[in-house]
Amino acid sequence: MNIRSTSGKSITRMALLLICLALPAWAGAVGPGDGKGERRGSPVQVAGSAQLSEEILKRSASFFAAPPFMTAEEVYSEVVKGGDHGFFLVSLQSRAEFARGHVPGAVNIPFDELTEQKTLDLLPRDKKIVLTCDDGHRSMVASLYFNQLGYSATAMPMGLSHWNRAESAAPYTASAGYPAGVEKTEAAPGKALPPLSSKAANGMGLIMERTRDVVSSGRNLFMDRSELSREAAKDGGKGVFVVSIQRPEDYDKGHVPGAINIPFKDLASKESLGRLPTDRKIVVVCYIGHIGAAATLMLNQLGYEAYDLRFGTLGWNDTTEGLGKMKGFLLSLAEDRKYPVERGSGK
Repeated sequence: MNIRSTSGKSITRMALLLICLALPAWAGAVGPGDGKGERRGSPVQVAGSAQLSEEILKRSASFFAAPPFMTAEEVYSEVVKGGDHGFFLVSLQSRAEFARGHVPGAVNIPFDELTEQKTLDLLPRDKKIVLTCDDGHRSMVASLYFNQLGYSATAMPMGLSHWNRAESAAPYTASAGYPAGVEKTEAAPGKALPPLSSKAANGMGLIMERTRDVVSSGRNLFMDRSELSREAAKDGGKGVFVVSIQRPEDYDKGHVPGAINIPFKDLASKESLGRLPTDRKIVVVCYIGHIGAAATLMLNQLGYEAYDLRFGTLGWNDTTEGLGKMKGFLLSLAEDRKYPVERGSGK
């Protein structure tokens, strides 16, 4: 997990974390355009399966080099209390859940409306979009999508589960304590990516079309740890192909048994994807399930059948050293801050 610090107020508090990480920039895979199509001055014609895949990878690479996050503590102090107008809060809750309680000041865009034009028309290109939801996973899916389209969008880790657990429809529950492995699993490279077709005339249209297909399919993009445990125990785990996107040094210290390792910063490349099968369910495992959620969207955009392990390694086994140097911080995300919420539809 990487953190994009967004304010000078956070420098002292985040300094220890940034020692472990490269300080990233806010820029997305493609810079902002005019909201009506491809970025000005850089038209991209997409035709053919290979070109389609490359366009998706190109628009995802910088995102995975430095996945963007803004902590609940920062959102509360800088946006909710501080009134910083440089941010635009969005809740991806359903309308009913939003009405029952959401981060104060957030605008409601239900997740199933993510790819509608009215959603893009609502989003500002001159502000940093902060995405919230019940557990943080859908926020990261949306964050990748919006960054692929040139917006500056970040996610609040663990969502309402960390902000105010009583208001979350999908809160974090205690780690399952499943065994974590240290034995490496390898996968042969050189596999072809799934074939893709599109009617899109440019890169932005392609991303919108592929994401619309994923969201409108109705298929759950997230897999619970108990389900993965059952799947892994059936037929020697042949039904699932588990990919850990931990850093190599963390993978070596503890990961979901049987998982191959493709570090998240290397994920958006043909070489890395050449290790993945096209005829099995792919389950992505990261640290808390958030970078894995974004990776799951990208893989589904590319034509794989991929799922994100909810709450990642933390939910699988929160004692493993596979959580890395940020283990203490990740464990703190399981706590309930009991911040205030706003109720009502806001209309």
